[in-house]
Amino acid sequence: MSKRPGARSIARAGVVYFAAVAALTGVFATPAAADPAPTSPTAPASSAPATSEAPASSTAPVPSAPPVESSAPAAPKPQAERPVLEVSVDFEKGKYRTDEDVRFTLKVKNVSEVHAVDVKAAASLTDPTDLSVLSWGELDWGKGGIDIAPQAIVEVKVTGQIKGIDKDKAVVRGNLFDVSGFGVGGFYGEITVVKVAGHATGIVYGDKNGNGKPDDGEQLGGIPLTLRYAHGSVEYKATSGDDGKIDFGDVPAAKYYLGGSEGIKGWLFPFEVVQIGEATKDLAIRGVQPLNGALKASMSFTKDTYKPGELAHVTVKLSNSGSLPLVGIVAGCNRAGADFALKGGPGWGELAYLAGGATIAPGQTRSFDVTETVPDAALNHGRVAVGCDFGYSDVDLDNNPVATDEASVPGGSATLVGQVVHDSEPGKPSQGLADVKVVLASDGDCPTIVETMTDAEGYFKVADLVPGPKYRLFFAPPQGWRIKYENPIATYVVGPADNPARLRVDAEKGQEPPLTMPTRRPGCDASGTTTPAPGQQGSGGGQGGSGLASTGADVLGLGAFALAALGLGAVLLFGARRRRQPTE
Repeated sequence: MSKRPGARSIARAGVVYFAAVAALTGVFATPAAADPAPTSPTAPASSAPATSEAPASSTAPVPSAPPVESSAPAAPKPQAERPVLEVSVDFEKGKYRTDEDVRFTLKVKNVSEVHAVDVKAAASLTDPTDLSVLSWGELDWGKGGIDIAPQAIVEVKVTGQIKGIDKDKAVVRGNLFDVSGFGVGGFYGEITVVKVAGHATGIVYGDKNGNGKPDDGEQLGGIPLTLRYAHGSVEYKATSGDDGKIDFGDVPAAKYYLGGSEGIKGWLFPFEVVQIGEATKDLAIRGVQPLNGALKASMSFTKDTYKPGELAHVTVKLSNSGSLPLVGIVAGCNRAGADFALKGGPGWGELAYLAGGATIAPGQTRSFDVTETVPDAALNHGRVAVGCDFGYSDVDLDNNPVATDEASVPGGSATLVGQVVHDSEPGKPSQGLADVKVVLASDGDCPTIVETMTDAEGYFKVADLVPGPKYRLFFAPPQGWRIKYENPIATYVVGPADNPARLRVDAEKGQEPPLTMPTRRPGCDASGTTTPAPGQQGSGGGQGGSGLASTGADVLGLGAFALAALGLGAVLLFGARRRRQPTE
């Protein structure tokens, strides 16, 4: 069991850092300098095997101006040649059912004499007919892109889903961009959508006895529910009759989301994924009552220390103090998407998000051994975390029991840089404050203590820090100055060491209250270290002020430093409570 300090007390703090980390993983936007995606060509729809090329682009002629007397025009500035890529979309067939994956090959030929570097794809998603593509393989923006030599041909296999299942066609279109951020080629292709009617009827019931199946007298009438298409925005609504029966009508065969509804006539309807097809059996749509505190949860790593890529084991214990069986209990983990935290998956067995859930009998405590690979990013944080809520899938989340733990992932390194500034005059840029003593200390009986001073421009730097422990930053400004806000500041540092962020600390005129600096108790093996101010000589001194030029931003950088990251539980669980777990 993990024995790290605070492993059980971190469930209610840390919103700033992890919520911001999750926000950084947002939707990619096409570069501002990019050429627009091609519009639909006039060529007829392709047939199997379907191959389409992007329409040729053209440049409008520039009208001539009447002659005027002037000096000789300046010679045009030479422009770097751009690669030109010719792109075709080859579908495996020309027609797809609404419940089929659409498979195609993107064939890219460099028809220029210029090497294409870091080529990536950006597709249109604005039209209902646009194909939904989750990954473009090596052409994804989160990857390094593809290099294509002159006259070379590259093929990338892609799988997409029909977004507009109520439309007659689906289209894939977009642009390729190189390392410059400019468009170097466009692509377009379309297929015919074959609509196949699905069977979407069933019964809605309230599971009063907790056995997980409909019984006589449990039918619920007047319950409005919605089938939401999994890969688009199409919805189908229906309301159950007095006998509990519900009919969504003729809907296209496809994968749908159902449930996740809060408090309909006192019943909760857990989220589930249903496959609607021609032969789908009647749906049994289950309503459950709130847990009302009956479920308790705890969780702990089985080791104190792990390596990135290692399979971690976590012991989960669930107890039911109520009088009814709890059927369908699942884990909702890492809802904010922190990159160093476990997120749940097949190794979680019955507790996996879409596994159907575990059953906890009245008065029973069940233990589960779940496994998951330690993320690579855990090295930069110095720890791997797990934070989950437990209950019925995606309902009543605020009242679900939560559990968290963390274990050490040693070997990483981080750098912390910052600037202490003060406002000189209204409307004028802030100025750095020199000669501020900065002391950084880790938690524990034998803390790491590092001292430095701000330089003439207010900058300071602390290198070779170990990610993982909680640190505190103490500031002792010169006479006549005080730190405007928190002092000390509680922090975590995050690697890698070559990606530091800049922390801004505000000072103002006044007298700093007495500050008790950290000390090491007798018997500790190592002493604290002193780091010279940036630009001075000495070990760990860092660079001069010019090397830490201000970015002009008054916000905290998240690449290597996290202010007020005092824990992980609240954010892994509550920072994005409405973030649904992956469905595949």
